[in-house]
Order: sequence, then structure tokens, then C-alpha cells
Amino acid sequence: MDRPAGSDGAPRQEAARAGLTLERVLRGLLCFVGVAPFLAPFARRVTSPEMGELLYLLFAPVCHLKPERTLALAGVLMPLCSRCAGIFAGFVTAGLFPRPRWSVRACLGYGFIASVIMLADVITQDLRLRPLFHPARLATGVLWGHVFALGILALAREHLARPARVTSSA
Repeated sequence: MDRPAGSDGAPRQEAARAGLTLERVLRGLLCFVGVAPFLAPFARRVTSPEMGELLYLLFAPVCHLKPERTLALAGVLMPLCSRCAGIFAGFVTAGLFPRPRWSVRACLGYGFIASVIMLADVITQDLRLRPLFHPARLATGVLWGHVFALGILALAREHLARPARVTSSA
């Protein structure tokens, strides 16, 4: 007796493998992108000045780069301020430890909360209610970056979990 196509679970297993592969690729990409600004000062110091400048130019559109708000690594200013560096570090933490596994909707809610926390940090600093404090800038950045990256992973997971739409032309 013939079985209906797909009754053996093979398409479901293939989709699961594809989803796992995509998640691994995305996690690797998050780590790669997240580590880049931390490597840039070393590249500027170790490689040719042109290579270092190229890395810094890649990050220039992302951040204001005010020197007083920027950390130095190996005696060289990073290509991002401490808050933006925290966001990129959050990409790394989510790439390495993609937990909790929230839905896209949950990520939006937690992303809103992380944004409010970061905004409170920005406002209290800019109104000079407290001094510039790099650990707070880094922490709010890591929180926001981690939640944002979890949202990207959740979006990919939910996209792959949708059943394929079959279109027929009559």
C-alpha cells in the first residue's frame, strides 16, 4: 500500500535541519559582527593604518563617537561609544547563549522594556543628573543588543516554522 507523500516525516526533519543550520549561521554572524568593534583597535595598531581606518569607517555611520563616551582598548579608542559597544557585545552574548527562547512578540515587549531602561540612562546622563558612567552605558547596551539579537533569532525560527504555502495556477 502506498503512503501519502510526506507521511514519513522526512519533510519535517529536513525543515528542522534547515532551521538548525540557519540558526547556527545567524548565531555565528551575530558573534562575528559583535566582536568586530572590539578587534578594530588592535587591527589599527597591529595591521596597516589603512586597514584600521577601513574598520573605523565601517562603524562611523553607526555611532557619534564622542571621545569622552568612548572606551580605549590597547591605548586606542574603539570605533563605537561605550553604549554602542555594549549593543555589539549583546549580539555576541545572544550568539553564544541564545536564551531565553522567546517568541517575536515577547522580544518586542522585552525590547520595549530594554529601550526604556536605555532611554532612562541616556536622559539621566544628558541632563547631568549623574556623571557619565561607562559600566551603565555598557550594561544598557548589552541588555538591548541581547534582546534585539534574540528577536532576530526568534523571527528566523518563526519564519521557518510556518507551513509552506502552495500556490496553484488554474
